[in-house]
Parts: sequence; C-alpha cells; structure tokens
Amino acid sequence: MRNSSIVLLFVLLLSTRAEGAKPMPPKELAEFLGPVSPKTIAWTKTVGSDFDAYSGRAMPPLSGAVNIHIGGWPHFKPNAARTTVTGRLGMFPVTWHRKVAPDGSINQEAALRLYDLWKVDIWIEAKRQSDIDGIIAIVSRLPTFTQKPKPNLSQ
Repeated sequence: MRNSSIVLLFVLLLSTRAEGAKPMPPKELAEFLGPVSPKTIAWTKTVGSDFDAYSGRAMPPLSGAVNIHIGGWPHFKPNAARTTVTGRLGMFPVTWHRKVAPDGSINQEAALRLYDLWKVDIWIEAKRQSDIDGIIAIVSRLPTFTQKPKPNLSQ
C-alpha cells in the first residue's frame, strides 16, 4: 500500500494548482456514484491542473483502498515482474498488473483510455483478493466506466 500512496502523493505534488483531497459535495458525489451506494466506498477528490484524482476507502464488509487518476498523464508503467490478469472495468477490457507484498497485501493496477478523451490509472490495495474483486465490482458500476459522457452543449 505504501508504494502506491507515495506515487499518488508525488503526482499530487507535481501539480502546482492541485487542491487537497476533499469530500465531494452531495450533488457531485451522486453524479459520480450513479447507482452505487455511498455506503460501499467513502470517496474524496483532488483536482489538479490537468487531472482529477479520486481516492476511496472501502467500508465494511469490504476492506481496502482504491485510487482513480483521470487526466492526460497517468503515472502507471507496466512492470514485467508483476502477474497480469485480464478483466473488465465496467465496459472496458483491462489488464490488471498484480503484486503481492511480503506482508500478503495485494496491489492491482491498470491503465486504460476512457472514450479517447482521457487516460485513467486505477490501483486497488487490499489484504484479500475477495476485497480486490469486490472493489472492482463496485467501481465497475460507476457511470465513469459504464456511460459515455454526454456532450457539453453550453460550450
């Protein structure tokens, strides 16, 4: 967990205009969650000059953390030493890069292009694979990964 937390901190420090992580206002949270219950993962959001970063902490019965970086510059670089697992994130096929730490905790990370608009880097950390799978199932239901964005007609 520590390595991903350090990387997220580094990415956030690189953005000179980044705001600190803040809980999302209720309307924004409802739009972000769509059909997902706010009682499954507690979310905060950091806005940078060219990215949005969402950090989530799973709530019981799940345990673990998820970080989603959406923008033009995700930090993820595949590591050949990690195990790869194919899967899905909503309607997107992904290749998860999985690593088990000496303490037994699991880290899974993937990168994808979101509708040819943005790049997404997502990483999940938990003590058990069942928690990783549960977090992926929840995140897969977020509108970000199930609905193409509507055009902004006001521009």
